[in-house]
Amino acid sequence: MSEKIKKTNSGKAINFAEKKKAYNNKKSQADTQKNVYNDNRVIQYDINKMREQINQQTKSKNKAKLNRLNSPIWVKAIYAAAIIMFVLLIAGKITNNFGMSSSDGLPDKFVAQSSTISSEDNSKYEKLISSYLNTYVPVDGDVRVVTTSMHKNDKMVYANGYFSYPNEKSKIKFDAVLTDENLSSLIVNGYELTTIKK
Repeated sequence: MSEKIKKTNSGKAINFAEKKKAYNNKKSQADTQKNVYNDNRVIQYDINKMREQINQQTKSKNKAKLNRLNSPIWVKAIYAAAIIMFVLLIAGKITNNFGMSSSDGLPDKFVAQSSTISSEDNSKYEKLISSYLNTYVPVDGDVRVVTTSMHKNDKMVYANGYFSYPNEKSKIKFDAVLTDENLSSLIVNGYELTTIKK
């Protein structure tokens, strides 16, 4: 019976030597991992490999530049035209050559003139405006015309004022332009009544 008990217990027996060996192996593996993790040594990078990478990057950049320079002629022409237009626009802006005024019609020196109108001319121009309004404004009787301001600039006379219908108090404003003693433009309430051409 004792042999039977030995056989059944032989599989259940704990081998302390093997357990200690396994425990020591685990502990040594953990210690080496800790030492590797806490190691402060700097791993050197291969300098030749780094130089090779830098050379490859510069070669690829140079190839990209060469590809841009070797583009078709029409692409180069478009870029050249765009650059020329940009330079011309900047030069025109700086020198103000694109302005509307031209030096052909301007005198070298402006002459000061009087803008006042004599009382004789003033009454003559008022009569001209009044006769024109009485001719073209449909009304029974005469339209009463009052000129509030009148000034001249060389041969052109600018007048503004108002007129009113007979038996009415409302004032209708007008602007008139007279050239060489002829009514060239008359604007009433924003509408051009007539433009007399020379």
